[in-house]
Amino acid sequence: MIVVAALLAVVVTGVVVARPWQEVPPRMRSPEPPRTLRSVSVDFGVVTDPTTDWEALDARLDAAGATGVDLNAGRVEFTAFDWAEHPESAAEPGTDHLARAARALRLTADGEQRQIGLIVDAYVPRWIAQDPSVAGVDGDGNRVTYNPSATQLAQGPVGDRLVAYVAALGARYQPSQIALTELFLYHSWGDDDLALYRAATGAADWPRGEDGRPDGLDPTVGTWRSEVIADLLRRMRAALDEAGASGVALAMDVEVDWADPPRGVPSSGHEYAVLLRAADRLVLWAYTFAARPPSEVGTFTAALVAAGEDMSRFVLSVGLWAPASLDPPGALPASALAEAVGSAQTAGATHVNVTPASLLSDEDWAALTDLWR
Repeated sequence: MIVVAALLAVVVTGVVVARPWQEVPPRMRSPEPPRTLRSVSVDFGVVTDPTTDWEALDARLDAAGATGVDLNAGRVEFTAFDWAEHPESAAEPGTDHLARAARALRLTADGEQRQIGLIVDAYVPRWIAQDPSVAGVDGDGNRVTYNPSATQLAQGPVGDRLVAYVAALGARYQPSQIALTELFLYHSWGDDDLALYRAATGAADWPRGEDGRPDGLDPTVGTWRSEVIADLLRRMRAALDEAGASGVALAMDVEVDWADPPRGVPSSGHEYAVLLRAADRLVLWAYTFAARPPSEVGTFTAALVAAGEDMSRFVLSVGLWAPASLDPPGALPASALAEAVGSAQTAGATHVNVTPASLLSDEDWAALTDLWR
């Protein structure tokens, strides 16, 4: 019996060693949220690439003085680790890409805890391809490719799975925050969505323009869409708390209205006043795409401050994407990045993010070092 027990112990130990994704993930946040945050977002392709040199990225973050990093955890249909509820969705079965990254990035050069957040992409193209009924419907009555419908988010399995994934991430990793991205409701004109809208507003039909098409700019539509997303966020918050992740901040990426910064973009379901009643923080897409002067990021930030907004509840995210006509193609020049980030900080932004890491050049890193060091 003793010999058998010893052999079993060896076998069990071997199984644990052979399954590193079952180990306890490294700490991802400090007990107290920082008053200021300087972070870089890492794309899902980089997170799941087995050749990613995380030690090199850690050195880059240290040199730049970055106190946070956000890792894209994928979608409910394509995950960065083995999710027990849906193992078929793993990008690479048997590999916990998030834990692997966190082990390398968790501490700054000074030994301080770096704030590691996770990003959840709300797109579900594979699910839609298998079951088109879950897709959103555009103004012409066509099913879209990436976005689920409002009804799916409010009452369907897509919303349920998003809630479950956020809770699973919170319980397993205890990150500094979980941010939802690509969560839009532009395409919410299905018959089931109309029934949802009617129940919420008491209206008999969609508001319509002179051409008879549904009017996505009508205030009632914008507020209704925002409430649908806010209700989903409330369910996520409750699920996080139930999963023992009450210290994890819940955030959401949102579009911006450059002309009216505190308002948000209700037509996409991003009415800030509504979302802030459910989310801890909003990640503002202050992406100029080379179409606007980078200093306008500072002007936008100053408008939020002037409106009396609590800036600790906003992350000013500066995107590096730019038209292919630029040289080098596909990325803003380092001078534009420096002006955008610098103007946001000067105007009162306490939390600043740069995205994505894959587009950061040597010149970009040098610019961030000048700003953050």
